[in-house]
Amino acid sequence: MHYGVVSREGELTDYVDIPLPGPRLPHDMAFTENWSILNDLPLFWDPEALAEGHYSNRFHRDLPSRFALIPRHGTTADIRWFEADPTFVLHWINAYEDGDEVVLDGFFQHNPTARGVVRAEGNMKGFETLDLNVLEARPHRWRFNLATGQTNEEPLSDRFSEFGMVNGRHSGRRYRYSYNAIGSPGVFTFGALLKHDIDTGTEEVLEFPEGVVVSETVMAPRDGSAAEDDGYLVTFSTDVVNDISECLVFDAAAMTDGPVARIRLPERIASGTHSTWAPLDDL
Repeated sequence: MHYGVVSREGELTDYVDIPLPGPRLPHDMAFTENWSILNDLPLFWDPEALAEGHYSNRFHRDLPSRFALIPRHGTTADIRWFEADPTFVLHWINAYEDGDEVVLDGFFQHNPTARGVVRAEGNMKGFETLDLNVLEARPHRWRFNLATGQTNEEPLSDRFSEFGMVNGRHSGRRYRYSYNAIGSPGVFTFGALLKHDIDTGTEEVLEFPEGVVVSETVMAPRDGSAAEDDGYLVTFSTDVVNDISECLVFDAAAMTDGPVARIRLPERIASGTHSTWAPLDDL
Protein backbone atom coordinates (compact mmCIF):
# COMPACT_ATOMS: atom_id res chain seq x y z
CA MET A 1 0.00 0.00 0.00
CA HIS A 2 1.13 3.54 -0.67
CA TYR A 3 0.26 6.83 0.99
CA GLY A 4 0.28 10.07 -0.97
CA VAL A 5 -0.19 13.77 -0.30
CA VAL A 6 -1.65 16.05 -2.97
CA SER A 7 -1.21 19.82 -2.77
CA ARG A 8 -3.97 22.41 -3.29
CA GLU A 9 -2.58 22.79 -6.80
CA GLY A 10 -3.22 19.11 -7.49
CA GLU A 11 0.43 18.06 -7.40
CA LEU A 12 1.63 14.86 -5.69
CA THR A 13 4.09 16.03 -3.03
CA ASP A 14 4.60 12.81 -1.03
CA TYR A 15 4.44 9.14 -2.03
CA VAL A 16 5.30 6.72 0.77
CA ASP A 17 5.35 2.92 0.95
CA ILE A 18 3.25 1.45 3.78
CA PRO A 19 4.44 -2.17 4.31
CA LEU A 20 1.65 -4.73 4.75
CA PRO A 21 1.81 -8.52 5.21
CA GLY A 22 -0.40 -9.15 2.17
CA PRO A 23 -3.35 -7.84 0.09
CA ARG A 24 -5.70 -5.76 2.24
CA LEU A 25 -9.00 -3.90 1.83
CA PRO A 26 -8.57 -0.37 3.25
CA HIS A 27 -11.54 1.68 2.09
CA ASP A 28 -10.99 4.93 3.96
CA MET A 29 -8.43 6.85 6.02
CA ALA A 30 -8.35 9.70 8.52
CA PHE A 31 -6.08 12.59 9.41
CA THR A 32 -5.31 15.10 12.14
CA GLU A 33 -3.37 18.35 11.93
CA ASN A 34 -0.06 16.47 12.13
CA TRP A 35 -0.82 12.79 11.43
CA SER A 36 -2.39 10.60 8.78
CA ILE A 37 -4.01 7.36 9.94
CA LEU A 38 -4.06 4.27 7.71
CA ASN A 39 -5.39 0.84 8.54
CA ASP A 40 -4.66 -2.87 8.16
CA LEU A 41 -7.87 -4.62 9.21
CA PRO A 42 -8.36 -8.41 9.48
CA LEU A 43 -11.00 -8.63 6.73
CA PHE A 44 -9.19 -9.16 3.44
CA TRP A 45 -8.98 -11.21 0.26
CA ASP A 46 -8.39 -14.93 0.71
CA PRO A 47 -4.95 -15.61 -0.87
CA GLU A 48 -6.00 -19.09 -2.05
CA ALA A 49 -9.05 -17.70 -3.83
CA LEU A 50 -6.93 -14.99 -5.45
CA ALA A 51 -4.53 -17.66 -6.68
CA GLU A 52 -7.49 -19.41 -8.32
CA GLY A 53 -8.56 -16.21 -10.06
CA HIS A 54 -11.53 -15.03 -8.02
CA TYR A 55 -12.21 -12.70 -5.10
CA SER A 56 -13.46 -13.92 -1.74
CA ASN A 57 -12.91 -12.09 1.53
CA ARG A 58 -12.49 -13.65 4.95
CA PHE A 59 -12.61 -12.16 8.45
CA HIS A 60 -9.69 -13.32 10.59
CA ARG A 61 -10.99 -12.99 14.16
CA ASP A 62 -7.65 -14.11 15.55
CA LEU A 63 -5.80 -11.12 14.06
CA PRO A 64 -5.81 -7.61 15.52
CA SER A 65 -6.81 -4.44 13.76
CA ARG A 66 -3.64 -2.47 12.99
CA PHE A 67 -3.30 1.26 12.53
CA ALA A 68 -0.39 3.08 10.90
CA LEU A 69 0.16 6.62 12.13
CA ILE A 70 2.46 8.54 9.83
CA PRO A 71 3.39 12.24 10.04
CA ARG A 72 1.57 14.14 7.31
CA HIS A 73 4.83 14.53 5.37
CA GLY A 74 6.71 11.60 6.95
CA THR A 75 8.50 8.58 5.55
CA THR A 76 8.13 4.82 5.95
CA ALA A 77 10.63 4.92 8.80
CA ASP A 78 8.38 7.38 10.71
CA ILE A 79 5.33 5.05 10.86
CA ARG A 80 3.97 4.24 14.33
CA TRP A 81 1.93 1.02 14.44
CA PHE A 82 -0.88 0.42 16.96
CA GLU A 83 -3.09 -2.64 17.52
CA ALA A 84 -6.74 -2.92 18.58
CA ASP A 85 -9.68 -5.34 18.63
CA PRO A 86 -10.42 -7.11 15.32
CA THR A 87 -13.08 -5.48 13.15
CA PHE A 88 -13.67 -3.97 9.75
CA VAL A 89 -14.39 -0.27 9.34
CA LEU A 90 -15.85 1.02 6.12
CA HIS A 91 -15.73 4.71 7.04
CA TRP A 92 -14.06 6.91 9.62
CA ILE A 93 -15.84 9.93 11.11
CA ASN A 94 -12.99 12.19 12.18
CA ALA A 95 -9.71 12.26 14.10
CA TYR A 96 -7.86 14.77 16.24
CA GLU A 97 -4.97 15.20 18.67
CA ASP A 98 -5.47 15.31 22.43
CA GLY A 99 -2.18 15.77 24.29
CA ASP A 100 -0.10 12.61 23.85
CA GLU A 101 -3.01 10.83 22.19
CA VAL A 102 -4.39 10.67 18.67
CA VAL A 103 -8.16 10.10 18.79
CA LEU A 104 -9.88 8.28 15.92
CA ASP A 105 -13.64 7.82 15.53
CA GLY A 106 -15.26 5.44 13.04
CA PHE A 107 -17.90 2.76 12.55
CA PHE A 108 -16.87 -0.53 14.16
CA GLN A 109 -18.53 -3.48 12.41
CA HIS A 110 -19.50 -6.19 14.88
CA ASN A 111 -20.53 -8.60 12.11
CA PRO A 112 -18.37 -7.65 9.10
CA THR A 113 -19.14 -10.79 7.06
CA ALA A 114 -22.93 -10.52 7.54
CA ARG A 115 -22.86 -13.84 9.38
CA GLY A 116 -26.31 -15.37 9.95
CA VAL A 117 -28.22 -13.20 7.48
CA VAL A 118 -30.97 -14.87 5.44
CA ARG A 119 -29.90 -14.78 1.80
CA ALA A 120 -32.13 -12.88 -0.61
CA GLU A 121 -33.20 -14.06 -4.07
CA GLY A 122 -33.88 -12.35 -7.38
CA ASN A 123 -32.85 -8.76 -8.11
CA MET A 124 -32.03 -8.04 -4.45
CA LYS A 125 -29.64 -10.97 -4.07
CA GLY A 126 -26.46 -9.84 -2.32
CA PHE A 127 -27.82 -6.56 -0.99
CA GLU A 128 -28.72 -8.20 2.32
CA THR A 129 -24.99 -8.54 3.08
CA LEU A 130 -24.59 -4.74 2.76
CA ASP A 131 -27.35 -3.88 5.24
CA LEU A 132 -25.71 -1.66 7.87
CA ASN A 133 -27.97 -3.23 10.48
CA VAL A 134 -26.69 -6.71 9.58
CA LEU A 135 -23.07 -5.54 9.60
CA GLU A 136 -23.85 -4.00 13.01
CA ALA A 137 -21.86 -0.84 12.33
CA ARG A 138 -21.70 1.40 15.40
CA PRO A 139 -19.74 4.60 16.20
CA HIS A 140 -16.54 3.70 18.05
CA ARG A 141 -13.49 5.55 19.40
CA TRP A 142 -9.83 4.54 19.40
CA ARG A 143 -7.16 6.41 21.38
CA PHE A 144 -3.54 5.89 20.34
CA ASN A 145 -1.06 7.00 23.01
CA LEU A 146 2.12 8.23 21.31
CA ALA A 147 4.04 8.18 24.60
CA THR A 148 3.22 4.62 25.71
CA GLY A 149 2.34 2.94 22.40
CA GLN A 150 -0.93 1.69 23.92
CA THR A 151 -4.41 1.70 22.37
CA ASN A 152 -7.63 2.28 24.29
CA GLU A 153 -11.04 1.95 22.64
CA GLU A 154 -14.70 2.31 23.52
CA PRO A 155 -18.12 2.33 21.82
CA LEU A 156 -19.74 5.73 21.31
CA SER A 157 -23.29 4.50 20.64
CA ASP A 158 -25.49 1.39 20.68
CA ARG A 159 -27.31 2.52 17.52
CA PHE A 160 -26.38 1.21 14.08
CA SER A 161 -25.32 3.99 11.71
CA GLU A 162 -22.64 4.81 9.15
CA PHE A 163 -21.44 7.41 6.62
CA GLY A 164 -20.72 10.03 9.28
CA MET A 165 -20.10 13.62 8.19
CA VAL A 166 -18.76 16.54 10.22
CA ASN A 167 -18.43 20.28 9.83
CA GLY A 168 -15.43 20.47 7.50
CA ARG A 169 -13.90 23.28 9.54
CA HIS A 170 -13.42 20.67 12.28
CA SER A 171 -11.92 17.96 10.07
CA GLY A 172 -8.73 16.74 11.74
CA ARG A 173 -9.59 18.79 14.85
CA ARG A 174 -11.63 18.27 17.99
CA TYR A 175 -15.32 18.21 17.13
CA ARG A 176 -18.69 17.61 18.76
CA TYR A 177 -21.28 16.67 16.13
CA SER A 178 -21.49 13.85 13.60
CA TYR A 179 -24.28 13.57 11.03
CA ASN A 180 -24.79 9.88 10.24
CA ALA A 181 -26.94 7.77 7.95
CA ILE A 182 -29.21 5.01 9.28
CA GLY A 183 -29.56 2.04 6.94
CA SER A 184 -32.84 0.74 5.57
CA PRO A 185 -33.53 -2.93 6.47
CA GLY A 186 -32.38 -5.47 3.90
CA VAL A 187 -30.79 -3.09 1.39
CA PHE A 188 -27.91 -0.64 1.04
CA THR A 189 -29.90 2.60 1.30
CA PHE A 190 -30.45 5.24 3.99
CA GLY A 191 -33.95 5.77 5.37
CA ALA A 192 -33.11 8.13 8.23
CA LEU A 193 -30.55 10.69 9.39
CA LEU A 194 -28.98 10.87 12.83
CA LYS A 195 -27.29 13.82 14.55
CA HIS A 196 -24.90 12.46 17.18
CA ASP A 197 -23.64 14.75 19.95
CA ILE A 198 -20.33 13.07 20.76
CA ASP A 199 -19.84 15.07 23.96
CA THR A 200 -23.17 14.24 25.60
CA GLY A 201 -24.02 11.02 23.76
CA THR A 202 -27.46 12.34 22.79
CA GLU A 203 -28.87 11.44 19.37
CA GLU A 204 -31.57 13.04 17.22
CA VAL A 205 -33.16 10.95 14.46
CA LEU A 206 -35.08 12.15 11.40
CA GLU A 207 -36.96 9.34 9.66
CA PHE A 208 -38.19 9.64 6.08
CA PRO A 209 -41.48 8.25 4.73
CA GLU A 210 -41.68 4.71 3.41
CA GLY A 211 -40.09 4.53 -0.02
CA VAL A 212 -37.92 7.64 0.45
CA VAL A 213 -34.16 7.29 0.82
CA VAL A 214 -31.43 9.91 1.04
CA SER A 215 -27.72 10.18 0.32
CA GLU A 216 -24.77 10.79 2.60
CA THR A 217 -25.62 14.17 4.12
CA VAL A 218 -22.96 16.85 4.01
CA MET A 219 -22.69 19.76 6.47
CA ALA A 220 -22.27 23.24 4.96
CA PRO A 221 -21.24 25.82 7.60
CA ARG A 222 -23.08 29.12 7.49
CA ASP A 223 -20.94 32.13 6.49
CA GLY A 224 -19.70 33.78 9.68
CA SER A 225 -20.92 30.93 11.87
CA ALA A 226 -19.62 30.61 15.43
CA ALA A 227 -21.23 27.36 16.64
CA GLU A 228 -20.14 24.02 15.18
CA ASP A 229 -23.69 23.14 14.12
CA ASP A 230 -24.51 26.62 12.75
CA GLY A 231 -25.05 25.71 9.13
CA TYR A 232 -26.97 23.49 6.78
CA LEU A 233 -27.29 19.78 6.08
CA VAL A 234 -27.63 19.08 2.36
CA THR A 235 -28.75 15.78 0.87
CA PHE A 236 -30.49 14.30 -2.19
CA SER A 237 -33.65 12.26 -1.71
CA THR A 238 -35.13 9.55 -3.92
CA ASP A 239 -38.85 8.85 -3.64
CA VAL A 240 -39.52 5.60 -5.47
CA VAL A 241 -43.24 5.71 -4.67
CA ASN A 242 -43.88 9.08 -6.33
CA ASP A 243 -40.98 8.83 -8.82
CA ILE A 244 -39.32 12.11 -7.78
CA SER A 245 -36.04 13.34 -6.34
CA GLU A 246 -35.26 16.49 -4.42
CA CYS A 247 -32.33 18.32 -2.91
CA LEU A 248 -33.22 18.77 0.75
CA VAL A 249 -31.67 21.42 3.00
CA PHE A 250 -31.96 21.29 6.80
CA ASP A 251 -30.91 23.59 9.61
CA ALA A 252 -28.11 21.56 11.22
CA ALA A 253 -29.02 22.91 14.67
CA ALA A 254 -32.68 21.86 14.26
CA MET A 255 -32.57 18.91 11.85
CA THR A 256 -35.75 17.26 13.13
CA ASP A 257 -37.80 20.39 12.35
CA GLY A 258 -37.76 19.30 8.72
CA PRO A 259 -36.27 20.87 5.60
CA VAL A 260 -35.89 24.64 5.30
CA ALA A 261 -35.68 24.25 1.51
CA ARG A 262 -36.68 21.64 -1.08
CA ILE A 263 -35.40 21.78 -4.65
CA ARG A 264 -37.22 19.51 -7.10
CA LEU A 265 -34.84 17.77 -9.49
CA PRO A 266 -35.84 17.36 -13.16
CA GLU A 267 -35.48 13.57 -13.00
CA ARG A 268 -35.55 10.89 -10.32
CA ILE A 269 -31.98 9.90 -9.49
CA ALA A 270 -30.49 6.77 -7.96
CA SER A 271 -29.76 6.81 -4.24
CA GLY A 272 -26.22 7.98 -3.59
CA THR A 273 -23.51 7.37 -1.06
CA HIS A 274 -20.68 9.88 -0.87
CA SER A 275 -20.88 13.68 -0.99
CA THR A 276 -18.73 16.68 -0.19
CA TRP A 277 -19.05 20.41 0.34
CA ALA A 278 -16.62 23.24 -0.32
CA PRO A 279 -17.14 27.01 -0.61
CA LEU A 280 -17.00 28.19 -4.22
CA ASP A 281 -13.95 30.38 -3.54
CA ASP A 282 -12.02 27.24 -2.48
CA LEU A 283 -12.58 25.55 -5.84
